[in-house]
Amino acid sequence: MAFIVDENGDISLVQGDSGLLTITGIDTDKNYTVYFAIQDKNRKPIGNEIAVNTNNQSSVVFQLTGDFTDLMSVGKQEPFALYYYGVKVCDSSSQTENTLILGDGEIGSLNTITVYPKKVEGI
Repeated sequence: MAFIVDENGDISLVQGDSGLLTITGIDTDKNYTVYFAIQDKNRKPIGNEIAVNTNNQSSVVFQLTGDFTDLMSVGKQEPFALYYYGVKVCDSSSQTENTLILGDGEIGSLNTITVYPKKVEGI
């Protein structure tokens, strides 16, 4: 298990690890495009947004590669680093976009990614 996701939608992972992130509860009436994006504490985007289509399914799976999670760095003297993420569901036919509220959150809540330093380089 590379990522841990708690009941509030907050994620914990080790920098450079790969894994899958599943988002559920999406309407099945259309083929939506769902976007996943990460920001640092200054709201600076980390990497590029990842997009997947729902294909009229109620869930999507984002595949986060080791190269992608490696972009979230942890300072040498820090035990971990905190990042933030968001998920947006978009319908290009009606030009609608809706940011998902994950877990027990509300508008304005921040979903966090706690990144721990890598212990080994690997591939």
